[in-house]
Order: sequence, then C-alpha cells, then structure tokens
Amino acid sequence: MKKYFAIFSLTVKEYFVYRLNFILWRVRVFINLLILFFLWSSVFEKNPQFGSYSKDSMLSYIIYANIISNFVLGTRTPEIAGYINDGKIINDLLKPVSFFTYYFTRDLADKAVNMFFFFFELALIVLLFHPNIHLPKNIFFGIIFLINGVLISYFANLLLSFIGFWTTEVWSPRFLFMMLLFFVTGSYFPLDLLPAPIFYLLSLTPFPYFFYLPTKVLLTNITAQQFGTVSIYQLAFFSFLWVFITWYLAKFAWVKGNKSFSFWGR
Repeated sequence: MKKYFAIFSLTVKEYFVYRLNFILWRVRVFINLLILFFLWSSVFEKNPQFGSYSKDSMLSYIIYANIISNFVLGTRTPEIAGYINDGKIINDLLKPVSFFTYYFTRDLADKAVNMFFFFFELALIVLLFHPNIHLPKNIFFGIIFLINGVLISYFANLLLSFIGFWTTEVWSPRFLFMMLLFFVTGSYFPLDLLPAPIFYLLSLTPFPYFFYLPTKVLLTNITAQQFGTVSIYQLAFFSFLWVFITWYLAKFAWVKGNKSFSFWGR
C-alpha cells in the first residue's frame, strides 16, 4: 500500500513543477463554469421555468454537474499513448505494480488536486452571486453512481490510450470523445431536457453515467416515473454493467496490445 501512497504523492508534486500549465487549466475551467452560470441565469430572466427546472434547480444542477465532472474527468491516461509510441511504456511495464492500479492512483491524485482548487473557485462564485444551491437528497445512490462514473471514465480513457499500440494517430479519437462527452453527458444541461426518444437512446449508452445521473440522483428523490419504466435500482445495475463492459474492453485491448507491442532501443 505504501508504494501507491508514494505514487499518489509524486503525482501531486508534478503539478507544482508545471505550475503555469496547471494555473491556465484551472482558469479555463473557472471561465467555463462562469459562462454556464451566466448563460442559464439569462435564460431564467424572462422565464421562471425551463422544462421541469426552476432557476434555483437548474443552477444547482450546473454547479453539482461541474463538481462531479471535475472529479470524473480528471485523468492522467492521455500520456499513456505517447509513452507507447516512444517506447517509454516499458518503464511502467517493469514496475512491480499493476499497470491499471498504478494509473488509477495517478488519476486519483489528479482528481484530488483539481477538486481542491475547484472548491476555491466555487466558493468565489457563491460569494459573488449568492446562488440558492439545493442540498443533496440521495447521497447513498449518488455516491454509487459517482464511483461507477469514475470507473467507466477511467476504463474508457484507458481504452482510448491503448489505441497507441496500433497507431500513432491517437489525438483525433480522444478529441472526438471529449467533444462528445461535453454534449451527451449532461455537463452543459440536464439530459432530460432533450426530446424523449433521444433521451431514451442516450440512456442505453454509458454517457449519462458520467455526470447526468450522479447529479440527478443527488439532487432529486429519483422515482421510477422520472425515468419511464426504469427504476433507480435498474439504473444502478446498468451502471455496474457499463463498468464491467469498459473494464473488459480495456483489459482486452491491453492484453492484445502487449502482444503486438515492439519498440526500438535508444
């Protein structure tokens, strides 16, 4: 266990080596939150209700969704593809630790650092605008969906990085994946504002389990009626199912990639 604490600590320290990069990243995240806050505030200036959401419930959703997205999306896995392409991955393969656990520990460090600074940014927004933020109502299931969202995101990101075993063109698939995430995971708006057929189709994918469902479950007492015929227990089952599917695909790609992996010495 000590070796994983050491990995966690070293990863955190890396952020203080490249301080400017990290500061610019946090500024971008803060500006993005401000834009969403002002956008939805302006929507409710003339309309007290938008769909099934009031101004307070929508702003609460946006804030919680951004908290969760900072935690779920924080990852160090994009660097793996580069390490595969230049052969540095061999250094990780020789370490006496599980590769999956090693990078999950690095991801946890990334999430911890980002969340630490995000709460300062959130406190600034609360002090400036005094939004009426709703308290969480379903913490138990909210935590379950949050953990599963983190795992689905982690394995999906690993799978994208393992493309590097077969091609050097790994930036394009990851860029498309990230663009898709911002629009179909509920980061910018609640997915239940979409037309029912589109919402139903999205519910069959892993995307709602990233941000939308953890946020929705936290903020409301989910009932079967709110998701058609699907209960919260069925949704929890599907979240575990997507964890298994993404883990299996990542593990399969890892095993196949290792068999085909070769590099030239330096």
